[in-house]
Amino acid sequence: MVKVLNQYFPGRLFVFVVAENALIIVGIWVVVSFQTGGLNLGLLQHSGVVSRALLITAVCQACLYFNDLYDLKSIQSPRQVLVGALKAFGVASLILALLYLLVPEVRFGQGIIESSVISVTLIILLWRIVVEWVYRRYGRGDSILVVGTGPHAEALTRQIRQRPDLHLRVAGLVSVNGAGPGTAAMGVPYLGRLEKLREIVDQTKPDRIVIALEERRQFLPMETLLRLRLRGVSIEHANSLYEKLTGRISIDSLHPSSLVFSDVLHKSARSFLYRRVLGAAFSCLGLVTLSPLLALIAVAVKLDSRGPILYRQARVGLDGHVFEILKFRSMRADAESVTGPVWARENDPRVTRVGRVLRKLRLDELPQLINILRGDMSLVGPRPERPYFVEKLRPLIPYYDVRHVVRPGVTGWAQVSCSYGSTLEEAKDKLEYELFYIKNQSIFLDVVILFQTLKIALFGRGAR
Repeated sequence: MVKVLNQYFPGRLFVFVVAENALIIVGIWVVVSFQTGGLNLGLLQHSGVVSRALLITAVCQACLYFNDLYDLKSIQSPRQVLVGALKAFGVASLILALLYLLVPEVRFGQGIIESSVISVTLIILLWRIVVEWVYRRYGRGDSILVVGTGPHAEALTRQIRQRPDLHLRVAGLVSVNGAGPGTAAMGVPYLGRLEKLREIVDQTKPDRIVIALEERRQFLPMETLLRLRLRGVSIEHANSLYEKLTGRISIDSLHPSSLVFSDVLHKSARSFLYRRVLGAAFSCLGLVTLSPLLALIAVAVKLDSRGPILYRQARVGLDGHVFEILKFRSMRADAESVTGPVWARENDPRVTRVGRVLRKLRLDELPQLINILRGDMSLVGPRPERPYFVEKLRPLIPYYDVRHVVRPGVTGWAQVSCSYGSTLEEAKDKLEYELFYIKNQSIFLDVVILFQTLKIALFGRGAR
């Protein structure tokens, strides 16, 4: 496992990314070499060959990413890899054909691109099969000993089972007061009580011990844990591992002290400056370059149904201040005249024909570039909620106001990680992702969110 942005990713994911870049370049080099009379290392020193090969590599890698070939959580079978790779390289061929039509000087000679794509497809498929076989046969994930048998331990073991890509396994459970009624339902062995922890560790030899007690201060044998730590056994709290597995912070097990004594709520002047400057620059560029598209959408909205082109709605932003968000109107003008404020839902009958397309492709959000320019929003951050729902959710969900310590965004970690929040439970899940973002916000995480948003918009996932 590799930890990036405080999340765990399979180590082989990074092997795939790096090695497949090299394999694509090698495949192109082999094809070009044979077209010119045999293997020739000198081609790798030729700037024209290298730049063209890098262009093909970038297009192929982007297509692999957008077809979820690097989302190992979602890959369930070799057939899925085969279908995904064929789709990826098929789309890559179309994109390259369009690029060469528009810019002929970046094209290789006759037949080289076709041969390169075919050879690279075969190389990548063979590589994936070999790596997965080796990993399944010889790969060994961490063995985890969970101290606790309550709800925290149950939630953690459930999340571990949902991440087969990490090859984690729970060696067993240890408790303070013996096996509880829910221990058997977790599907892992109960190994004994906490006072026999050292003997249990000697028998099971776990790579790490995870503390998942509901109240840990008066029960933990600190001397025993210190000795085990000095022996090289990693010791971690359940909240920390849960966060790294899921990309969210569990509200149910979150203690106020973990917020008080952390940098979660610290407002960095440098972070504020870069977000404000980059956001303003991006919104200006976006408004200028997308102006023809914005005009077409405006005409389509006006022709499709009666009402204004832009929809203005009060939202709660930074420090609880209310501002007016701008969107292309995607519902009937009288959508809430009878019901009052309600969350959108699947196949919402209030959505217009043009609005359904706009929502699916996230194009209804484009006017929020003006909100970024005004300083109401950032490009990335928690999505702003309506005052009505904020007042409704604040007393029901702990720490709900923490989401208002950062400027809201057009897109966010919750938007790319979970479904649209239309129930209390979904709103709670959404807040857990937002807390993770607030705690771990960085330029790199923002870039990851933007790429994920682009993928979701292109494939129309999650829209309502």
